[in-house]
Amino acid sequence: MSVPGFSMSSLLMTSCRTAAKGCNGYIRASSSRCTSNLLLAILLLAGGILANVSTIEPDLDRPPLVEQRPFEMVNHQLYTTTALSLLTPLAPGHNWNGTGHSLNGTSNCKLIPGDHTWPGDGDWSALNETLGGRLIASVPLAAVCHNGPFNIYNETRCGEAREGWDRPETHFVEPVEFNAPIFQNATCDPFTSVDQECELGNYVSYAVNLTTDTAADDVKAGLAFATQHNLRVVIKNTGHDYLGKSTGKGALSFWTHNLKNISIIEDYSSDDYNGPAVKIGAGVQGFDVLDSLKESGYLTLSGSCPTVGLAGGYTQGGGHSILTSKYGLSADNVLEWEVVTANGTLVTATPKENQDLYFALSGGGGGTFGVVISMTTRLFEDRKVGGANNFTFAAASDKKEDVNAFWDAVGSLQNLTIPFVDAGNSLVYLIYAWPDRKVPALTTYSVTVPDCDTTECVDTAMKPFTDDLTARGVKYEYSAKVSETFLEHYNASFGPIPYGWYPVSQVTGGRLLPRAVVSDEEMGKNLTATMRMAIQEEGFTFGCVASSAKVGLREGVVSSVNPAWRNAMAFCLVVGKWDYSIDRAEMMKMQKALTEVVQPALDAATPGGGCYLNEANFEQEDWQEQFYGLENYKKLRNVKDTWDPTGVFYALTAVGSEDWELDGDGRVCRKQ
Repeated sequence: MSVPGFSMSSLLMTSCRTAAKGCNGYIRASSSRCTSNLLLAILLLAGGILANVSTIEPDLDRPPLVEQRPFEMVNHQLYTTTALSLLTPLAPGHNWNGTGHSLNGTSNCKLIPGDHTWPGDGDWSALNETLGGRLIASVPLAAVCHNGPFNIYNETRCGEAREGWDRPETHFVEPVEFNAPIFQNATCDPFTSVDQECELGNYVSYAVNLTTDTAADDVKAGLAFATQHNLRVVIKNTGHDYLGKSTGKGALSFWTHNLKNISIIEDYSSDDYNGPAVKIGAGVQGFDVLDSLKESGYLTLSGSCPTVGLAGGYTQGGGHSILTSKYGLSADNVLEWEVVTANGTLVTATPKENQDLYFALSGGGGGTFGVVISMTTRLFEDRKVGGANNFTFAAASDKKEDVNAFWDAVGSLQNLTIPFVDAGNSLVYLIYAWPDRKVPALTTYSVTVPDCDTTECVDTAMKPFTDDLTARGVKYEYSAKVSETFLEHYNASFGPIPYGWYPVSQVTGGRLLPRAVVSDEEMGKNLTATMRMAIQEEGFTFGCVASSAKVGLREGVVSSVNPAWRNAMAFCLVVGKWDYSIDRAEMMKMQKALTEVVQPALDAATPGGGCYLNEANFEQEDWQEQFYGLENYKKLRNVKDTWDPTGVFYALTAVGSEDWELDGDGRVCRKQ
């Protein structure tokens, strides 16, 4: 059904600052590309147009914008700015800032370039030889936009980097890039002056390019080298990383992107599961597996952004999807992990073998328990999927009574969503107020009704929502559809495959919404009032994935995801658009508003809730409790102490990270 007299596209046309979804989240497009992104938003909201977009083959062989130099050509001791003169030899034990952290890194800190005992060219050369030439020295992508010090300025390639900077495919094909503007820190990006030096800043110093045949041996060699030389270690899968976990100053990185093997197992058999499964390398992304399975009659879980790495932080952190209400979280469906642990040993972790490590990897967060080489997970039968081309409503005007009516309708919708997701369905919706924060609106990007082969059953599932809006006199748009396959449904919601159309630069927070809060009249009103404040006063956007991680959970499944998932009716990502065209200090004010105003208010409005550790504010208070749950965290900490007792793996807000801190120059130092 479609209600005459209401058009979301006309609302969007009122502003050039228009909407675009962010990978694993939601973000407004930059004004420099407003025309194309506005058209794309209108096409999506018009309904049905993107449903016919066909799957396209990913251009996996396209060359990177920057040719990575052999490691021996790059002297990172010169290219990393610190508070010290890097060219002056310093006596061992010299304290650079009086903190007790030693410049030679032999005390409590991991080394960074310029430290007295930083590995020399001969050391790196020996490692590269051991790795068969698979060591890559960091040359930031945006080095082509700066005169020095890499001396590879290229106006054409700089323009390409600038145009693609807000796109995930620009970064995930590069060994050291990542999609987090706060952690990029403007040390080398395409938007600063050509005369500004391209500094590594938070970029890793070297990356090991893992390949299928030698991955485990190369990780072992790299870990041995890092341990010998007291280096920081990080893991980069795709660089979808709002919390800066996949990079770090002076680090040696394991780059898993090229571990692309996919093997369907028709008759996987274990004590816990018998049926079809798929084994995927750690570099397999959502679009890889969607394309690989399209003729098989199977599907597996993947994120709302098709470029997310499935065996990386996505599943290791939990992994929500539009099929969560039917099949659980991605972490709930893992059968096996192959992982190289801190001592360089390749082990297999299953519900029966190395059970504690299996538990931790299945939802306890990436980058801290080991380097995952592969993951084996369940497959499910591919069937028709019901959905909707659009489901959208907005305040009729900026008058107080109309805005109040809108927010009342949002509160009611969220309450009505509880039985909707309990029936195995999901709803992905965006709440925003553009261009002037006066007229709020809600639009859905995905309505998913599994095993529904007629529009009638979609209408039945959506009837409580449409009836409620009709009774309130709130105009809306909605029309049902049915897709023949999950891929067709997914592509209409989040495509076109392979890359989707999602920008990635944002300020990020988030919250799991407990059903007990949403269903309570007073607490529900307080929640919507808080969302209203964040959106209409502070300028943030809410992107929510409504699903039930409890209904879809099978008996006997053991995973370490935040227990708050099981009591939530939705996860909402709180996003502020990152604008590279304005002063960085202004953008950091938005991060400050998130940390000091919006996130605390949202936390207070959702008692008993928590956060999704993959899509959260890196400055979240009480992150151990909010990201993991306190009792769950204690178990995960025991696993960390067992498998990585010396703290080889460090990542911000990861399990065990409370033992470490960054000093004023970017070194990771063990707390005194």
